Amino acid sequence: MLLGCHISIAGGIAACFERAALVGCESFQIFTQNQRRWKSVTYNPEEITSFKQARKKHGFDKTPLVAHASYLINLCARQAEKLQKSRNALSEELQRCAALGIDYLVIHPGAHGGTGEDYGLATIAETLNSVLQNNISPTIVLLETTAGQGSGLGYRFEHLQKIIEQVEQDNRLGVCVDTCHIFAAGYNIASKNGWQNALEQMADTFGLNRIKVFHLNDSLKEAGSRRDRHAALGKGFIGWPAFERLLREGRFAQIPGLLEVPGGMDVFAEDIALLKQMRRKTQIID
Repeated sequence: MLLGCHISIAGGIAACFERAALVGCESFQIFTQNQRRWKSVTYNPEEITSFKQARKKHGFDKTPLVAHASYLINLCARQAEKLQKSRNALSEELQRCAALGIDYLVIHPGAHGGTGEDYGLATIAETLNSVLQNNISPTIVLLETTAGQGSGLGYRFEHLQKIIEQVEQDNRLGVCVDTCHIFAAGYNIASKNGWQNALEQMADTFGLNRIKVFHLNDSLKEAGSRRDRHAALGKGFIGWPAFERLLREGRFAQIPGLLEVPGGMDVFAEDIALLKQMRRKTQIID
């Protein structure tokens, strides 16, 4: 597994590579713009060139690079105006990723806001069909597993399967598995049996080959709480053994495993170092 974390783009988007190298990232994730604003950023040719040069300079040109879409985007928004804004924003995200050469774009599926799960899932698929049909970006869209708060969709593996089945260009879709989210959703990966059961259910629904990125987060809340509260690794209810089991999975070799935990760069550096040490001592299994 390629280990890393979420990295800030403060001071210019090309600055992310030096920060990532300082904490020992092998792959990492960024926002391509402010994640809490609708206003879209367009990078000029000089900024794009600087980004690509910095990527090569710091040795990230051979490994996948991940972006996370804006938190404002809701692919099944109940209000027509917000739904259209979300579709436009997703299209703009893909255009930025294509220009920068980013491999994967992670996005939360959306919240149905009371319209019901079936309507919400169908609307997410309709949104993806519309955006992908009108956008030729090579960036793969990754649907992120969610914790199940409120009317949010994606907390059951079957949700992601139903979305993917309704998208015409399903080859442009993958999955990002967030360990805190699936734990909070009720998949108790803290135990060996729970982890194996989760793997089997993922394989039986959207398929393990769809998984392109892991978010490595412990959970401040118990399994099944349906509350999204990240914790540093080993400081929550999931615990270190679960992450050791994940590192042993040969099927996920060369897939980014990225931290989204509280505590800042020092915690990122410490946890990445611990994960690398664990990876060296761990026997990979098929």
